[in-house]
Amino acid sequence: MQCKKTMRTFVELLIRYLHLIAAIVWFGGVVFSTLIAMPIVRQNLPAQDLLEIHNRFRHWVRLMINMLLLTGGIVIFIVAWNSDMKLSAEYMIYSAAKLAAFGLMALFWGLYSSFYRRHLEAAQPESKVIVPRHINVFGHLTLFSGLIVFALALLLRN
Repeated sequence: MQCKKTMRTFVELLIRYLHLIAAIVWFGGVVFSTLIAMPIVRQNLPAQDLLEIHNRFRHWVRLMINMLLLTGGIVIFIVAWNSDMKLSAEYMIYSAAKLAAFGLMALFWGLYSSFYRRHLEAAQPESKVIVPRHINVFGHLTLFSGLIVFALALLLRN
């Protein structure tokens, strides 16, 4: 019986750890890409190279979003299981708000990624890229909604 409980605890911690790592990689990657790397790289690389970088990063983002959805759903189930399926209304409201904010974050990232990719594809292959302001707005909205997701995650911890 003790071994079974220890194994369950290990699996729960592993899933929560994977969820945390996916969140750090995803949000950290978006922050780094939007605020640091891409503004610097844009000044030094042509559109063709930027498109390659963006496409590689996009695949990692998709993987992390799927990982977050999967592990997040499992974490909600773990919390429900550990409380005998009696979740408080407050927990459910915060969970729904977090999921909605995550959905907005994924939507804004998708719009940013799509518009940015199309902008790079339309640019001359060897030209320097100047990104229109309306495209950058979606990147910043992604960051803002990500901060809301993290704030709601902190509320769920208490």
